Amino acid sequence: MDKLTSSEKRIRVVLLTTLTCIATMVIRLEIPAEGYVNLGDGFVLACGMLMGPLPGALSAGTGCALADLLGGYTAMAPATFVIKAFSATAAAMCYRLLKKRTYAGRFNYMNIAISGAAGELLMISGYFLYTLLLIIYQNSRLNRSILSSAIYTAASGIPYNILQAAIGIMMTVIITPLIARLLSKSK
Repeated sequence: MDKLTSSEKRIRVVLLTTLTCIATMVIRLEIPAEGYVNLGDGFVLACGMLMGPLPGALSAGTGCALADLLGGYTAMAPATFVIKAFSATAAAMCYRLLKKRTYAGRFNYMNIAISGAAGELLMISGYFLYTLLLIIYQNSRLNRSILSSAIYTAASGIPYNILQAAIGIMMTVIITPLIARLLSKSK
């Protein structure tokens, strides 16, 4: 992405933001905990790996936050923006580090999967922490009972986020090379 003009970079940010939003909204499986499992994480990770930390974070965070806003999860949109942006950034930084240390053609699928796992680890812990802090904030006083209830409630979303993470990692291994090819042909 270094040899692109600024307008070409902006176009790619908008394109990947749109793809991320659509992928997040196309298949949504509502979960008992707050939120839904979706296909957007594959694009979140691909945004980071293909565009780098800052533009990838902007595309990923905006795309997923828009999906929350359009899908009726407006209260989650700010948290989603931050969590998905950090997830894309972590994937981008890990991918760059691994790419420097290994060589297996243009794309090393193991590097994509490992980088995806790093990004998804932030997603899982981010939603756990956000839910925990939200529950604590909503209670007027904090005691042991409220804290243990908050931890239990926040932890109940972890299995669903792990499922979403696994789907996201598998998707990103498939779509990252495909999107890269499409973007390279569009030059």
